[in-house]
Amino acid sequence: MKILLVTGESLPYAKSGGLGDFIYSYGKALAKLGEDVSVIMPLYLPMRTKFPEIMEGFYDQFDFKMSWRTQGCGVFMVERDGIKFYFTAMDRFDRDQLYGYGDDTERFACFVMAVNTFITRHNDYDVVHCNDWQTAMLPLLLSYNPKPIKTVLTIHNPAYQGWAKRDDLGAYFNLSTGYYDSGFVRLGDSFNYLKAGIMSADKINTVSVTHAQELLNDHTGFGGIGAIIDWCRHYDFSGIVNGLDTDIWDPKTDTHIVCNYDLATVKEGKKKNKRAIFEQLGMDPDFDGPLFSAITRLSAQKGVERIIDIMPHLEEKNAKMIVIGTGEMEEQFQAEAFKYKNVYLVKRYDEELAHLLYAASDFFLMPSYFEPCGTSQLISMRYGTLPIVSNVGGLNDTVFDVSKGEEANGFTFYNNDYFGCLNAYFRACDLYWAKGIDRMQEVGMKGDYSWKKSAKAYLDLYHTIDWK
Repeated sequence: MKILLVTGESLPYAKSGGLGDFIYSYGKALAKLGEDVSVIMPLYLPMRTKFPEIMEGFYDQFDFKMSWRTQGCGVFMVERDGIKFYFTAMDRFDRDQLYGYGDDTERFACFVMAVNTFITRHNDYDVVHCNDWQTAMLPLLLSYNPKPIKTVLTIHNPAYQGWAKRDDLGAYFNLSTGYYDSGFVRLGDSFNYLKAGIMSADKINTVSVTHAQELLNDHTGFGGIGAIIDWCRHYDFSGIVNGLDTDIWDPKTDTHIVCNYDLATVKEGKKKNKRAIFEQLGMDPDFDGPLFSAITRLSAQKGVERIIDIMPHLEEKNAKMIVIGTGEMEEQFQAEAFKYKNVYLVKRYDEELAHLLYAASDFFLMPSYFEPCGTSQLISMRYGTLPIVSNVGGLNDTVFDVSKGEEANGFTFYNNDYFGCLNAYFRACDLYWAKGIDRMQEVGMKGDYSWKKSAKAYLDLYHTIDWK
């Protein structure tokens, strides 16, 4: 089966969040299963210098129309890890950041139109798998393609949807405003990219079973997108839990940590990695209490205020906290962190330091208010670090509370429990000082977080689509 993954980002070339991890790790899993897999994404400005091999792989060049305008596009191709990566080179993406600009809806309309033209010129894909709002208009455009192509849309984060104006249908996509007037792409008083994809794709899914049910049950959140799925596409919607790139995230082989370890050597390994990160950050290297960590976007969605609530209680349990992250709440978080000597904030994303922090930590904080899937909890368990999570989305599907007995691999609390995260913190500390976390570490480290099961579930999903 020839599969094209369409995305705004993918490791190792560009990443702003979990989508970048998903595309790369899922693509490698498909390749290992013998599938013919390709990825197409924009060529962002920093990639030109960081990955010079891209510019050596010229593949195609063409023009396409966006209403009265003509847009040129170059396409470059690189093969890596069994995946063919295609990059669309256009002036709108000659910027330092991936997203966050006032014209993002136009930029990604341009990308989608380029991909649509690329598919028409190289019309040999069986499945086109789109991801999030940036690519959600593509299934509607492909419905005009003379060759039947199966389309799937994966919703990684329903909070981001791509809001545009009625007239943008014609200005960006050469489509009739009848799609808006009929309500097909309209949500509220706006043209909504994500709704267009939900209405147009053959199958829609999100990245965990629990989050799929949350969306179906929530008819008012996220602009009402859950109601659209429930009423219009209920039986074409499903949840598939993300896998983890176990080649990259493996404490036995990780080159970013100072001491590799396995289940038999986890205690000594963690002790050495903990000492190393304390030395690197200028903290007390002889500290032997519990280390809590978070590697997160500092935003309301991620439950940042719940992490802040723990800070005043660190000293009484002889615990420390290290947080790596940036985001809209970083100034508030930094102001609170400065009040407590047991808290260290790294206000940037540092990949090497993140690996070391997973290996050094005893507990990982992930108290999100919603979390479609999440991979940090999977990484932490693989590294023998016990996650503390709310019972939402993929966290609910992968982390099982200490009260679950033999299957316990972390601490969970009810999302609507105001003191839930703080109480989980106290439970974790008490269990740490009682030397009672060994069994949970073992369960976590033995878990299968690979893509084997999930990749096959996606292939099964592709096969359920009837040819048009």
